Amino acid sequence: MNCWLYGLTLEEGLQVSAILNYLGIEIDEPEFATRTPVFIVVGELANPFTNQVDVPIISLNQSFNLYEASLYWYSPLPWKQDELQKILKQINESRKLPKRHALDLNLHVRHLESLLIRQALVSSRGVVSKAAASLQIQRTTLIEKMRRYKIDKSEF
Repeated sequence: MNCWLYGLTLEEGLQVSAILNYLGIEIDEPEFATRTPVFIVVGELANPFTNQVDVPIISLNQSFNLYEASLYWYSPLPWKQDELQKILKQINESRKLPKRHALDLNLHVRHLESLLIRQALVSSRGVVSKAAASLQIQRTTLIEKMRRYKIDKSEF
């Protein structure tokens, strides 16, 4: 299970990260994510936004105004494990329901691009210039994309 964090203060981020890590929930950076989150945690610093990926929201901010969300909970810190477990259970159950047929093209393109870069690096045994040539892009472009997707050539 994974989530995104949005608009959290430093203190909120530390508390939320500790709890989610304890529960085995991965935290992805929204701008670098290659997969859709299972839910989003919204903090005190969050501005209203349109939920483009249509996933459940857990808000730490009672005054947070969301434009659209299928599932939404207000759950201020400190989180109690039993209360959070109830919310996570409802989120898990909602995943089993049929989804809208809309899809986030940008998210899928980033995921595909990341996979193709990794595949090219595997086939070139980590040699960036050979991987770039096989992808038909400039070496510097590949290096920038590897930074964006946090891909280390030493893994290959």
